[in-house]
Amino acid sequence: MRAPTGVILASAIGLVFVLAGAAPAAAQTAAELFDPSVIQELRLSVNSRDLRTLREQYLENTYYAADLTWRNVKLRNVAIRSRGQGSRSSSKLGLRVDMSRYTTGQTFVGLSAIVLDNLWQDASMIRERLAFSFFDRLGLGAPRESYCRLFINNEYQGLYTITEEIDGPFAQRATGETGGTVFEFHYSSALQWRGEDLGAVERYKPLFEARTHVLDADTTLYTPIQQLFREVNGPDDAVWLERVSQYIDLTQFMTYVGIEQFIAENDGILGFAGMNNFYLYRSPGTARHRLFVWDKDQSFLFVDSPIAITDPNAVFSRAMAYPELRETYVQTLEACARLAQTDDWLALEIDRLAGLVFDAARADTRKPFSNDDVDQAVASLREFAARRPQQVLNDLPRIRKGS
Repeated sequence: MRAPTGVILASAIGLVFVLAGAAPAAAQTAAELFDPSVIQELRLSVNSRDLRTLREQYLENTYYAADLTWRNVKLRNVAIRSRGQGSRSSSKLGLRVDMSRYTTGQTFVGLSAIVLDNLWQDASMIRERLAFSFFDRLGLGAPRESYCRLFINNEYQGLYTITEEIDGPFAQRATGETGGTVFEFHYSSALQWRGEDLGAVERYKPLFEARTHVLDADTTLYTPIQQLFREVNGPDDAVWLERVSQYIDLTQFMTYVGIEQFIAENDGILGFAGMNNFYLYRSPGTARHRLFVWDKDQSFLFVDSPIAITDPNAVFSRAMAYPELRETYVQTLEACARLAQTDDWLALEIDRLAGLVFDAARADTRKPFSNDDVDQAVASLREFAARRPQQVLNDLPRIRKGS
C-alpha cells in the first residue's frame, strides 16, 4: 500500500499521516500506548488477498503491507507477518508489526516494531502481564505491555497484548547503556539445550539471533557466547566463579531464575525441555552478558511447583554451589513472596487485570478457550496468590541449605 499524496507531518513519535488541509493531530506517546489501565483499539487494513494468503501460510514469516491506525495516528505501509512458536494460529493471528520495513525511518510512537500477541496459550489471558510485573518490580526490567482490541479490515479479531520488542532502544532503557548487543534465543526441540558446551562458534549462531550489530562478523558476535559456555562447563576449581563472571552477570542470572521459580515458570531458563523464552544481552565493549525476560504465558501454572535446588541447567547447577549466589537466589524468592503478600498486591492485581479484560475476552470468539475456561484459569491464579507466597517462605530454610 502506498501513502496518498498529502501532508506528511514528521514528529518525534514517528510519521503521522493526515489528509491535505486537515488540522495537525495531537501527538500520542509510547507511555499512552502502554498504559496498563486501559484497553487500546488497534486497526489494521490489509489487502484481502494478502490477508487470505497470510492465514493460509501462517507458519511462514512472509511480510505483507498494511495500514495501522491507533487513535489519531495512522501509518501507511507497515509490514506484518505471522509470529510465535506454539502460539501460531491461522484464525487468531499472532503478528509482528514492522514500521520501517517498507518506509525507511518510519516509527510508531518512537517504536520501530511491536508484537501483537494473540494470547493463544493462556486461558486467563493475564499471566504474562503478571509475570512481567514481578521482573519490573524486582529491578530486572521487562518489555512494556498493554491490552488491545484488534480489528483487521474492521472485523474484531479478539483480545491481544501490545508488547514492546526487545531491541536496542529497549536495552538502553533497561540498562542505561548504549550500543550493547541483543540476541534473541531460538529454542531447538531437537537440542533441548541446557547450557552445555557446544564447541565450535558456529553452533551458537542458530540459537542466538543477533538483533543489534547485525552486520558484525560471526566471530565478533558469537565468540564471547562460546567462551561463556566453555567456561561454565570448565573445571570445578577455585577460579571458576572469577572466570565465568567475565562472561555473565551471575547475580543477575540467579535473580532472574529466582523470579521464574517463584512464578512457577514452566518454559524458561530451567524449562521442562531445555532453556527457552529469553534474550541475551552483551554490554558494549565487554564480553559480559545478562538476560532479558520474554514470553511468560506459561507462568503461574502450578501452585505446588517445587522450587529447584538442583537442575540439569549447567549455569544454575554450578552457580548453586557458591553460597553467595545461592543466597541471592533465596533472597529473590523471599522478595517475590513478600511482594505478592504485601497489601495483597498479587491478588488485587489479578482481580484488576481480570476485570480490565473481561468484556473484550468474552467478545473474543477466536480464542481457543471457552469463557468457562477463562474463569477457571483466573480462579487458579487467585489460588496461586493465596497459597504460593507462604508456601515459598516456608521452604526457604531448605533451599538455603541446598538440601
